[in-house]
Amino acid sequence: MKKRSFKWLAMLLVFALLTACGNAGNYIKDNYSLIDVQGQGKSTAKIYSVEGKDVPTVAKEIAGNEKPKETSKESADQMFLVYDNKIINLQKDPNNASNTLVELDSIEYAKQNYDSSFLQGYVAASLLQSLFGGGWFNSSRGSSDYRGYTGTQRYDDYGKNQASPNSSTSKSGSSTTAPSTTERKGSFSTGSKATTPPSSSGSSSSSSNIRKNDGSSPTYKAPSSSSKSSPSTSTRSGSFKRK
Repeated sequence: MKKRSFKWLAMLLVFALLTACGNAGNYIKDNYSLIDVQGQGKSTAKIYSVEGKDVPTVAKEIAGNEKPKETSKESADQMFLVYDNKIINLQKDPNNASNTLVELDSIEYAKQNYDSSFLQGYVAASLLQSLFGGGWFNSSRGSSDYRGYTGTQRYDDYGKNQASPNSSTSKSGSSTTAPSTTERKGSFSTGSKATTPPSSSGSSSSSSNIRKNDGSSPTYKAPSSSSKSSPSTSTRSGSFKRK
């Protein structure tokens, strides 16, 4: 009896783990191509494109990965999958009938944008009330009658195998010209000129203006031109005179 109870408990635990592993949001992110993002913070909508699949097919794929609380009536044009923390809006791509657009809405985004009368045509009012609260039906969301994504895609097939949108910025930054070293070479050329020995024909006054490589003035003083004279040999020659 105890063994049988243990087996049932183990099976329930395995089933619970398998169910918890399924996540519609992760499945969409890993398998479909992100083309746009609307909103910010907790109020966001991520739009994905699915090529070559109609709305019912994509809805079954997502629902098979994570069972929704409610699935709207099957339609080739538009369907909704409702979860506790998100609403998935699937619609035929208006620019390509063979593709499907998948809009992954946070609860806050759906609450702020969708018209209540429109959503009630797909989802039970009682479920919407439990997700959005009773005041949502009477709240004003402006003059827009939002029914789903109709914008222009911002990312070119940006998905699991694509670089992030910021990569274009990094590429453009890498194309900038590297700092030139010619200026540094030029800075040393003046020093090399300073180290060139002065010609013998140059005056002594020009040699006093020569600077060291580090820019400092020489510490020695060049002899003045007035004191310059040929060596005298008179005193030395006297030492060789005979007595």
